[in-house]
Amino acid sequence: MVIGAGVSGLSSGIRLLENGWKVTIWASEFSPNTTSDIAAALWYPFLSAPVEKTDVWGSNTYKVLENLSGLPDTGVTMTRTYEYFRDAQSDPSWKAVVQDFERRTVDLPEDYVECFSFVTPVIEMPLYLGWLRKRYDSLGGSLRQRTIPDFDNLPDTFDVVVNCTGLESGVLLDDGEVYPVRGQIIRVRSSMSEMHLDQQIETLTYIVPRSEDVVLGGVAQQGNWNLDLSDADHDSILKKCSSIIPELRNAEIIEDLVALRPGRTVVRLEKEFLGDHLVVHNYGHGGSGVTLSWGCADEVVELVNG
Repeated sequence: MVIGAGVSGLSSGIRLLENGWKVTIWASEFSPNTTSDIAAALWYPFLSAPVEKTDVWGSNTYKVLENLSGLPDTGVTMTRTYEYFRDAQSDPSWKAVVQDFERRTVDLPEDYVECFSFVTPVIEMPLYLGWLRKRYDSLGGSLRQRTIPDFDNLPDTFDVVVNCTGLESGVLLDDGEVYPVRGQIIRVRSSMSEMHLDQQIETLTYIVPRSEDVVLGGVAQQGNWNLDLSDADHDSILKKCSSIIPELRNAEIIEDLVALRPGRTVVRLEKEFLGDHLVVHNYGHGGSGVTLSWGCADEVVELVNG
């Protein structure tokens, strides 16, 4: 049994089915009502640790997403990306993973002195989650809309339980290392085809092109549980994004959205026995749920098989 039907739960379920396991996903919500549905989303290691593991999981995921970009209806597009910095930077740990990495120091937006240019996947989550669901169904996976009140009374009909409950794991497992990282985005209409990033927490800005819109962000407010829209955050996002791409000042706004990233001190990907049940935990991915998804799903299979 996999608990949770976001990107981590579906990816884990698919990999387990591909390895010969019978899989049932239990979840209180399915797409389009999951946190994963609201993600921007792009491949980029962000707000996750430990780096020595997330780099491996991220590298493996990049390869899968790159392959999926060549298939119809996945919602994955390889996209030219520019990441801007206000100070000189050393090479990122993921330099060798992405396509066409190079540095630029000229023709940059105001206040920036350096830029990384590279090609990385943009993942249009409503389409991608739909594709994951179809893949899961085609492999024979089943779904149940159930809420898990705790891990003390899990059904005995399953040999292994895979926990992909994200932020809910904090309460379900009394895990004090789990915390929310509030995000707010704006969907606008634009014909842009390239992605622009400033991934420093203090100045966090992302401009993510998709097939029907462009996602503008963002904020990363650690410990903030508030799901109400903030006018101040809206204005700040528009100001930051238009400082990079001035024409966004007049873009038609479609809607604002808020969600909580499932933060944790480090990603929890390990197994333990809870009562008579073997439980494999896969949660706490912060802002890198999609970026780490397939790498973590492969490790889930290793832990389950082991």
